[in-house]
Amino acid sequence: MFAAINIYKPKGITSHDVVSRLRRVYSLKKIGHLGTLDPLAEGVLPLCLGQATRLIEYFPSDKRYTAEVTLGQTTATLDSEGEVLSEVDCSELELSEERLESVLARFRGVIQQQVPLYSAVHVAGKKLYELARQGKTADLPVRETVIYELICTGLNRDNPAHPVLTLDVKCASGTYIRSLARDIGEALGCGAYMSGLVRTEHGRFTVSDSVPLETLQQSENPAAYLQDPTAFLSVPVIALSHEDEAKKLWNGMKVLPAASESHEGGTLIKLKPNALYLATWQGKPLGVVQCVSHWLKPVKIFHLD
Repeated sequence: MFAAINIYKPKGITSHDVVSRLRRVYSLKKIGHLGTLDPLAEGVLPLCLGQATRLIEYFPSDKRYTAEVTLGQTTATLDSEGEVLSEVDCSELELSEERLESVLARFRGVIQQQVPLYSAVHVAGKKLYELARQGKTADLPVRETVIYELICTGLNRDNPAHPVLTLDVKCASGTYIRSLARDIGEALGCGAYMSGLVRTEHGRFTVSDSVPLETLQQSENPAAYLQDPTAFLSVPVIALSHEDEAKKLWNGMKVLPAASESHEGGTLIKLKPNALYLATWQGKPLGVVQCVSHWLKPVKIFHLD
């Protein structure tokens, strides 16, 4: 097995739950997701099957979300599942387009984020959420991340005391949308929490080509939803010209390729020093290689039938 699948995860289950269900569907143990998605969230959850799990680190990791942010309340978990810690009436809060834009502008680009207390980040050898459940406190780490795009696409004032912003967020891996909601609420002076989250993109996987988990489980032909993982990688493909090159790489030896060019999206590109590539032979993936002094050095080799 050497495949990928783009699952639409429903609310209420963990990413590990999805992995467990796919193991039953495909009668396969070796399955891994490209990045966890909280139980509260839904949306795109790409997974690799079989030897494709060895490619996980080579997929683009940027993500896009549609997030709902409820203003006027803060919670212990920074989302709708936590105890309400504070509350203010936002009926008179100025939420003009100009003010929202001035606030959101502060969070675009490279920013510093304090990780949520209820997260899997390790502090003093324990996960933060474990400490939180024990009633303990800890210094929350601050991490750098990147917000590429942040746009307000909606403002719902049906409940004037607690209006809801809808945000389109494109960000780097490791960004906490819950923390972003909290920080936007602080910047507006009213507090906020994340009340809804849908992941619409993960790298080159999009919500439009995802399959609902329930649909997959009920399918009589689940193999029909499997995809070629190499089509979603961040590394370009180099097609070897000679069989002896392929055999050497397959046996863990470095090779001097006959051609110093590779194909990426149908375009010839020069091999770059120290760059990574996916080497193929007759359309079959051999493994990830690195260009070192014009040689192709094996990094990860696949042993496929």
